This record gives sequence, C-alpha cells and structure tokens, in this order.
Amino acid sequence: MPVKRDDGTYALRCSKCGYEILPHGKEYTVGASTTSTDRVKTTSVISEGKKVSRKKEEIEQEKEEYYKEVFLELLHEEEYGEET
Repeated sequence: MPVKRDDGTYALRCSKCGYEILPHGKEYTVGASTTSTDRVKTTSVISEGKKVSRKKEEIEQEKEEYYKEVFLELLHEEEYGEET
C-alpha cells in the first residue's frame, strides 16, 4: 500500500508484515502469488443465498395451507377408509 513518510516522500508498505520499499518512478504494480489452497472456494448454493427474506405472514400462510391439506386428507381417510 502506498504510504506517506515523515519526510514527505511516498513508500510502498506491505500491510501484513510492514516491509517498505521506495518506488522506482511514478508507476508501480501490486501483485501477490497465491496457491489454490489460499483461494476462497464457493458453491452456487452459497452464492444464491442472498435472496430477499420472506415475510413472517407469508411463512405462516404457507404453514396454514399445508396443515389444512393434511387435515383434509386425514378426514377423508377416516370417513371413506384408506384407498390404496
């Protein structure tokens, strides 16, 4: 990272170890070598996890509909017997 020194000049300092060098000219590049184990691995499931959360009312409505279906099926089985 470029940092301004006490004498008014700029130096390039490593943010991890603090190593400093003076840049040669006005242009510089910052680079780092990485291995495949250093990289973050993600899956599409994790990447898609940023969906808008559903409202509590919507969840309650879905539960109510599900239990209504289960109740009607059980009621039908009691009245007419189990059909296979």
